Amino acid sequence: MRAWAGTLLACAAGAVNLVALTALGGAFAGIVTGNLVTAGDALTGHDPARLVPIGIAVGGFTLGALLWAASPRAALALPLVAELVLLVAAVPFQLAGVEPVVLALLAAALGGQSVVGLRLHASTTYMTGALTTAAHAAVAERDGRAAVAALRQLLALVVGAVAAALLPTAVALGVPIVLVAAAAVLLRGSPA
Repeated sequence: MRAWAGTLLACAAGAVNLVALTALGGAFAGIVTGNLVTAGDALTGHDPARLVPIGIAVGGFTLGALLWAASPRAALALPLVAELVLLVAAVPFQLAGVEPVVLALLAAALGGQSVVGLRLHASTTYMTGALTTAAHAAVAERDGRAAVAALRQLLALVVGAVAAALLPTAVALGVPIVLVAAAAVLLRGSPA
């Protein structure tokens, strides 16, 4: 169940990041590396206004990670319920066009989700690490199961992004809500 919960969370992260990137100012909600590289470009004068959504996203992600890291180590489902609250809270702000608040809520949700991913030993937002794990497991360790698990996370991220891309933005936010709720149900009562 834990592996499937991690996969659902990676899929949710794909949907959230697609919405953030395409509808909330061009910053990723949960891909800090991409945001920092984009910030580097913005700092050179190539569209410095992009620093605002990047700052909101990185700040929100950091806050979410810090808050979730303070939750009891054994907690899995409860932090996902908190993530769910943030995702649901983002919907009325999206409908009202308050993009900075939506981005902050989504980024905090994915920062928290990343902590849950660490507890599950499943990459849900850090896909560079998942790809590295897949390659290393396949070649250096000859561990096909670990390679397949990492590749499953990568594929789930893409599926989530595609699902969100096919829907209007306000509806697309429902994708991660359903996925995170399902993951929380799968992890109910499961120790970290």
